[in-house]
Amino acid sequence: MSGGAVGAAVAGLGIGRSALAKRPLKIIVIEEAEVPESRLFAETFVNSGRAAKVIRIDRTLNGLLHELAIGEGVLVGLTSDPAAMIAEQVLLADGARPLLKWAHHYRKMRWEHRTDGAPALLARASTGWPTVLANHMQDALGGSRQAPDLRCESGHCGLDGKSPGMLVSWAFEVGVQQS
Repeated sequence: MSGGAVGAAVAGLGIGRSALAKRPLKIIVIEEAEVPESRLFAETFVNSGRAAKVIRIDRTLNGLLHELAIGEGVLVGLTSDPAAMIAEQVLLADGARPLLKWAHHYRKMRWEHRTDGAPALLARASTGWPTVLANHMQDALGGSRQAPDLRCESGHCGLDGKSPGMLVSWAFEVGVQQS
């Protein structure tokens, strides 16, 4: 992984949002089916009417490589770190443009979030943070967030036994001409 990619993974990445606000987005959500937070994140996109399609992958990541070839649109996900790294490598190699990358780690009975935008939303969310995150990401992709990288911790909450405890939320624009 390049130094820039490592820096983005650590600090979060939020670029190119204003360009996206100018046109409707075809949003494809990647859901890691065995990760409860990923399911809640995807469900929020579906319920908002913003998801054109949901692609479900399992923990073996079977199908991820094949499913990333969507043509044109924006791929978003809240996935385990390995799934996010594979998606990033494949999408960048295929010419996709990174839009954002935020990190979420569980420790000391709380989720720690590194994102752009209003930290208070995620700090108050506790176990419902994937829903808040999905709404926040929709705003960011629509160009309505221009805040610097922020850190916050959720309220006290338990960790679901199926959660990996280290998740990455991400978005890539695919199938468009790079300028």
